[in-house]
Amino acid sequence: MLQYERSFALRGSDFDCYNHLRPSSVLDLFQEVAGRHAEEMGLGFFDLIREKKIWVITKVKYRMVGELHRNETVTVRTWPLPPNRVNFRREYMITGEDGRQVVVGTSEWVMVHSEKRRVIPAENLYPAGEFCTETLFPGRVGKVPRFTSEEVGTVICPAFSHLDLNGHVNNIRYADFVMDALHPDGTRQVREFQMDYHREVLLGTPVRIQTERRENDILAQGISESGEIMFSCRMETECVATEK
Repeated sequence: MLQYERSFALRGSDFDCYNHLRPSSVLDLFQEVAGRHAEEMGLGFFDLIREKKIWVITKVKYRMVGELHRNETVTVRTWPLPPNRVNFRREYMITGEDGRQVVVGTSEWVMVHSEKRRVIPAENLYPAGEFCTETLFPGRVGKVPRFTSEEVGTVICPAFSHLDLNGHVNNIRYADFVMDALHPDGTRQVREFQMDYHREVLLGTPVRIQTERRENDILAQGISESGEIMFSCRMETECVATEK
């Protein structure tokens, strides 16, 4: 019960116009298996909303350790780490058709009151069982660095198609917002990705996305009209190998 895996066939839409795997597609796979596993444990959205509780993701990170291709069938495995009173961490591993490890990931969650929007302590939440304690990113996952920028940035106004069951922008859409603001030219691809979620972004609430490049790293942040940082992102990139 405390581990879950599922296979998925990658689609063409999981890759961008340069044939690079979209960060949002990786996050989508993570979200799908986490949601299905929560349902199996009786902790899915509809199980919790009756008690006015919802899961809220606060951080997600992954690293590419291999390559994935269109139409490839992958297996996504997930497991929660032993929780503390407030924070819940969940690990992910994606393997290719030949069993090779391709992506490792982690995420952090909190339980929130669905109406008051405040964190709820949730001890003894998971069903009885032996936890898998394998940690794919040892130690605590650090915060994405903040930065100050004078650039106007790209303004995005969330639409209905960006929302999830909680009524705020779905966590995978933030990755698309950042990529849209960057306008990649295809010469580099993402090897490591992290998104920190600070405030929920709601329908019709404009967000200004600023970016900053630091050697192989790209930083991004979404800022509300009032100046609050709603989310922060860091991507480690590498040059794309060219055929000779």
